[in-house]
Amino acid sequence: EQLAILSLWLRSGVFRCAHHCMLLRRLVLVILWFTLEVPGQPSMENEQCNNDDGSGSCGAKQQEWEPKSMSVVLPCFNEEKFAIQTVKAVYNSVPEDILKEIIVVDDGSDEDLGKTVLLSKVRKKYKVKLLKHKESQGLIKAKFTGGFAATGDIIVFFDCHVSPIKGWHAIFMDKMRTNYRRVVVPRITNLDIDTWKEKYAGGDAGFSSCYMTWDVDFKWFDAPDEYVPVLSGGLLGISRPWFNETGGYDEQMIGWGGENIDQSLRTWLCGGEIVAAMDARVAHMWRTPDDPRTLSKKPANGYAAIRNKVRAGVAWMGNFSKKFSDFDMMEHFKNNPVELGDLSNILDVSRKRHCRPFAWFLHRFRNVYEDGGLLPSETFQLRLPGRKKCLQFLGAAGTSQTGVGRVKLVKCNAKDDRQRWHLGNVDLQSGGKGKCCGGLRAWNTDQCLQPDGDKIATGVCDISGKKVAATAQRVALSAEGHLQFQSPYTNTQCAELSGKQFRLKDCSSVQAEGGVWERTNSEVPIETKLYREALSNADWQHVR
Repeated sequence: EQLAILSLWLRSGVFRCAHHCMLLRRLVLVILWFTLEVPGQPSMENEQCNNDDGSGSCGAKQQEWEPKSMSVVLPCFNEEKFAIQTVKAVYNSVPEDILKEIIVVDDGSDEDLGKTVLLSKVRKKYKVKLLKHKESQGLIKAKFTGGFAATGDIIVFFDCHVSPIKGWHAIFMDKMRTNYRRVVVPRITNLDIDTWKEKYAGGDAGFSSCYMTWDVDFKWFDAPDEYVPVLSGGLLGISRPWFNETGGYDEQMIGWGGENIDQSLRTWLCGGEIVAAMDARVAHMWRTPDDPRTLSKKPANGYAAIRNKVRAGVAWMGNFSKKFSDFDMMEHFKNNPVELGDLSNILDVSRKRHCRPFAWFLHRFRNVYEDGGLLPSETFQLRLPGRKKCLQFLGAAGTSQTGVGRVKLVKCNAKDDRQRWHLGNVDLQSGGKGKCCGGLRAWNTDQCLQPDGDKIATGVCDISGKKVAATAQRVALSAEGHLQFQSPYTNTQCAELSGKQFRLKDCSSVQAEGGVWERTNSEVPIETKLYREALSNADWQHVR
């Protein structure tokens, strides 16, 4: 109606004038184009929410819109059979009037997908738009290419080996309708590649939520609500306006790895949010060494992945990137800006959108970083006075490549970070009330102490504290100095050195020389110092 009135007004005698009047008419049209609400597009009101308490309700300004269509982007490399199966599964799971297109980005496959499984008649039947890189440029650039080629209101990124369960699209659209700045992730389940159907393992099976560790890696965890700190990677939905506003992906990242961290931080810090659609299930093929068909056709480039993570960390974490000095390769890239590359494309987004500081993210997810022990009040050595030695984690800083680790009693060295431990994992037992902490974590790793039969070892920390029955990571140093391992199935046991091995035994029979410990050489770690400083100096007072 407003446009109709405008049209009549512009055609009236008032505007039947010479050249200068024509320029005025164009100016009026331009102004109204940016002020009138266009159906199907979000209202671009306030960039940030005032009085944001970090709870999520205001963390992303609620921007309602009416999405009508979606594009699904599939980055593919040498996945001929998987590619066509995924295309069919996506096409059959979304109504014709909603699915705008399936964009397959052939990232330089050895065999052109357009000449093998995605022939012209197949593309026409399944609404496929095929884009091709002459040479492989990696997953991130393939997603970049596909994302900016998409024309649907919602852009969905899937891997080239998935099968979405019918109904997922409606849940995505419903979740995103209330806020165009909302990124949605599905519940990711297991795919049977022989039947291309979900391997059903119960209604609670699957994963959605991840958190970020200090080496800028991601870990799955059981989140307490629908809000997701960090994306796992390849399966998500994002509105096309928000994708464009936030710059999509960092085109200077190489290969794959780290793009999920970058996208997560640019979403949360720049006024958006990430939520899990737990009823939207997408079966995904996991790569397992016992089935060669699932293995990647392109070897992972560890150098590129670390570089990508450091790019995201340096750009979004600010002073907290000082933490990279605890991780050798990360410190290398941070100190070599030529290798790291130009960060202006990310920094420009941060400036233009007035993005928040990284400490806001830590406080927004304080249930992870404070309650889960990733901002420990202190790190310390565990010393066995009777032997004048300390407990050491036998592994490198960062993510364990095997998911497990070992410990050993060695000569104490206060400068050896592998001898530093701290409290970790949310405590949901014995009146813990969901606060820190119920376990012991090796500093700068993803490993927590846990039993291994009658011995002690480490495993990936259950930061949520919800799987303590399975992990038995409820570990504490008692007032008597006993290293106690509590299990819901057995009596509390304590670790005692027997020969060269630690053995778990009844705490009442533990001998002082081999089983009474003490904390020593306590220090406040740099990450906690930076966090406290950021809170005390914050001009975003709502985080207090």
